[in-house]
This record gives sequence, C-alpha cells and structure tokens, in this order.
Amino acid sequence: MGEEKEKDLDQTSETKEVEATERAEKIEETASKLMEEKQIQSADSIDVLYYAGCTASYDINVKEVGINTLNILDTLGIKFGILGTEEKCCGSPFLRIGDYEFERLAEYNIRLFNSLNVKMLITACAGCYRTISVDYKKLGTLNMEVLHISQLLLRLIQEKKIELKHEILTKVTYHDPCHLGRHSNVYDTPRAILRAIPGLEFVEMDRIREFSRCCGAGGGFKAGFSDIQNRMAQERVKDAEKTGAERLVTSCPFCYQGLQIGINALKSKLKMTDLSELVALSIGIEGKN
Repeated sequence: MGEEKEKDLDQTSETKEVEATERAEKIEETASKLMEEKQIQSADSIDVLYYAGCTASYDINVKEVGINTLNILDTLGIKFGILGTEEKCCGSPFLRIGDYEFERLAEYNIRLFNSLNVKMLITACAGCYRTISVDYKKLGTLNMEVLHISQLLLRLIQEKKIELKHEILTKVTYHDPCHLGRHSNVYDTPRAILRAIPGLEFVEMDRIREFSRCCGAGGGFKAGFSDIQNRMAQERVKDAEKTGAERLVTSCPFCYQGLQIGINALKSKLKMTDLSELVALSIGIEGKN
C-alpha cells in the first residue's frame, strides 16, 4: 500500500474514532431534543435499539433521515432508544477496504448490542444494515432481530399500525442502494412502501434492482475517488431525470449524500428524498420536533 493511501487510512481511523463528546455535540446540533431524551439509560428500558450510523450522525445534509425515523418511532409509541455518545461506527468502511479495524469495532458492537437485551435493532443506513445483519455473523451472534427501517415500516403498514392518510401528489423514482439491494436482496420492500402512499406516482428507471447503477458513495469509494464518484452520481441522476420524476428517492444516507452531489453538479431540478421522509409526510408527523 502506498504512503498516501496509508495516510488516508490513518485519517479514516481517526475520523471514525472521534471522541464521544464530539458525537454528542453533533447529535445536539443536527437532530432534536428527542434524540437526547431517547439515549438509553437502562438496559431493560427499551424493546428496540435505533442505530443511527456515522453518516446520519455527522452529515448535517442528511440529518432528516435520523430525525424522521425517530419521529415515526416515537409517534407510533415504540419503546426505543439510541446509543448516543456510546455509539461507534459499524465498521463497514474498514471492512470494504480490508482493514482489521473492522474486527475490533464489530466485536465491541456485538458485546454492546447483546448487553442491552433488546428485541430488535433497526437502522436507516443500508451500509450499517448489511454489515450488522450479515458481516457480524462471521465474528459472533446477535441476540436480536436486525432490520432496515424500510423492513420495519412495511411490516407496520401491513399490520395496520401505520396509517398513510395524507396524499403526496408527486412523481418519484427509486434508487436501489448497493448494500440494501445487491448485498442484501432487499428490493421489493421500499417499492411496496412507495406504492402504498396515497397520491404518489411511482415510476422506475431503466436500470433497477440488481442491474441498478451504483452512485459511488459507499465502501469508501467517494472518500478515495471523489472525481469518479461525481461522474457516477451524475449518470444515475440522468437515469432518474429520464423518468420525468420530481423526486429521486433512496433508503440509504450514503446514496442520499452521493446522489445529491450528482444533482448539484448537473443543476438538476430533482429533489433528493429519503424514503422515511415520505412516510413521515404521509403519516402527518414530519417536523414534529
């Protein structure tokens, strides 16, 4: 490995291992009082752990992903909590570039998650979901169900526990995140949610599901090859524009981040939207806190 890449790796490690106080400050800045209120105080106080992930915690541009998820859970009366200052990176970026730091983070997280005695762990990050639900199994056993937020939302919609009562009169298309789609085979779930939202017109791009273009944001690629990622994102945005959609929807903060770069570069009129935002709007709770 070249000297420059080793330096980049060291910087990545330092970035991911930020002091707990920095994470607390960022949570306070980008989220809401709800996040502070829901920080776990007792291992027996919750049924569901919401794992925010680094992107939703640190990037102010995708803060709504976490806020909408928390507001939905809170409105539904789900007994949930967050790790807040105790949350560490899931380790996905390290795993994708072959760094053994992944094993240390994974083993730490497995011990921490299991100590909470929760029934379910959910995350809105496709990368975190793939890593925790699949890759952690090689290092240990988790004693709770692991779901992506889209899987939980569809389950609650089907159980009539979520009422999508407000129409959203817009045309949308959906981008499959690599970690949720190709890596985890979750294709139908987000589409079923979109089709359940009243007033919403859902149209597909030409390249979808396992043949979807990658936006280039995940796996450490954007950090190492930002110019190429920018071009990849632009190609995907062009795919979306061809559908005539007004919104480009995804269910991953990495993809949200990456595709927004493409939208900005092309000066596209598309509005980048996370799936949880549409659900929150249809329920009528967006912007609750």
